[in-house]
Amino acid sequence: MLRCPQCGSTDLYTMIGGYGGFRYRCKQCGYIGSFVLESDEELPSPVTRPKESEEKKIAVPLWLKIVVALLVLYMLLYLLILIP
Repeated sequence: MLRCPQCGSTDLYTMIGGYGGFRYRCKQCGYIGSFVLESDEELPSPVTRPKESEEKKIAVPLWLKIVVALLVLYMLLYLLILIP
C-alpha cells in the first residue's frame, strides 16, 4: 500500500514511469514526487490538519492574567486615592 509522505493519504496515482522511475501525485494534498511510503500492513488513518483559515487561539498563562488583574486593581486604587 502506498501512502503520501505529506498527508498520509492513500489516494496516489502514477504520473510518470519507466526509465526515469515513478513519480506520484496525491489527490488530497497535491504532493508530487518519487518518494512515497510503502507498507504491507494497514496503517492508521492520516491525521487531519487544521485549515489555514481557522483562527489559532492563543493560550494566556494564568500567572499573566493574575499580574494584569493586580496591576489594574493597583491603578484603580491609586486613582481613587489621588482624586479626593
